Amino acid sequence: MSLVKPPVKPFPNYKWRWAVLTPTESLNEPPVFLGVLRVFNKYQNYAPGSKEILDGLDIVQQETNSNVDLVRTKERNLIRNSGQYWKALGLLGEAHGKVIVSPFGQLLAEGKITQVEFATTVVKTLELPNRNIIDDTSEWDAVGLKIKPLELILDTLALIADTFGSYEAYITPFELLRIVIPLAGAKAPLENFAEAIIQHRQGKIDISKWPDCATSANDKRMAREFLIFLSNYGFCKRESTGTGNENERYQLASISKEEVVELHKLKVVQEELDKVVKQIRFTQIPANVERKRVTREVLERPYQNIFRRNILNAFSSTCIVTGATIENVLEAAHIKPVEYKGEDSHSNGLCLRSDIHQLFDSNNLRILSSGELILSETASTKNNYGTLPKLIEIPGFVSKEYLDWRLKYY
Repeated sequence: MSLVKPPVKPFPNYKWRWAVLTPTESLNEPPVFLGVLRVFNKYQNYAPGSKEILDGLDIVQQETNSNVDLVRTKERNLIRNSGQYWKALGLLGEAHGKVIVSPFGQLLAEGKITQVEFATTVVKTLELPNRNIIDDTSEWDAVGLKIKPLELILDTLALIADTFGSYEAYITPFELLRIVIPLAGAKAPLENFAEAIIQHRQGKIDISKWPDCATSANDKRMAREFLIFLSNYGFCKRESTGTGNENERYQLASISKEEVVELHKLKVVQEELDKVVKQIRFTQIPANVERKRVTREVLERPYQNIFRRNILNAFSSTCIVTGATIENVLEAAHIKPVEYKGEDSHSNGLCLRSDIHQLFDSNNLRILSSGELILSETASTKNNYGTLPKLIEIPGFVSKEYLDWRLKYY
């Protein structure tokens, strides 16, 4: 394996931009991100600084315990200052003086596609320069440069795993900034990305003289947002090394290297994202990612066995949706997820058959506080799930507030 040569910066201002130039990481957290989108969807065609939208955002801020000021002021509203978080991913349309949610955004806001279906579509289609948020792309166009950053990160991780083993199959924000982004600007072949990362770890190449494509602190934060997105939606797992953000390790989690290759080979034949998501759904990649993500999260919960025993006792070992009573197939589902400070209590649990638990945790099944069941488009056509009851009885000890929270923010 020959040493990877230093790349050449394509133009002076080359960098990877996620959304805004001064990032606010918390806006990318799914409960906040989805909660805000659902407020926008509810009040389409309203002015961004209208009382209805500001009041709705205030509720999101309180119910998600967000440390970001979502309300701000009528003049200095969220869309004006941070709307590019949603525009960048094709969720908001172009409008002057009013809120317009795109057809793709409406599918996500209304629960017609799952979080992972949304995220897989973004992974496959997000391209730099991002013309949703950048008007002048002349520097990129002049050198014929187009990059699919999220797909490139996953491709690199899959190739490292395949070539150098799973132990080495991670990437840090520092490696993204100093190796991946410079090589992407030079249109390097995929194998160079994996080889350069390993050669750097082995001390075989000196990247200190490679081009710096993130000269400011905000540039570094913008680049890290790409990794955070992959972590937020289960494609990668983030591990802290205790030595700062730049050394966090992001490794493949709920998507296999084989599925990464399959996603890369997929030819998208539509331009509209609301149509692309349906094409991606046929690959089964989102369904597999959702299934593995749910399983991984359940196994990682420290007190899951105790929680399961308590919930099965509370529900008399009966699935609240199907009525199944075989204990071997019954599981305890958290309504408000543990990662968002959901409790291990009766009020925050449901007894569900294992496959129904998968549907619930992947958001293919939503349970309203009224007891109404809503299936995603995918679930309604598979395995006779369309025959599930439309309405169930919610026991009095189950928190309707938690059910409402999940509907709004998950």
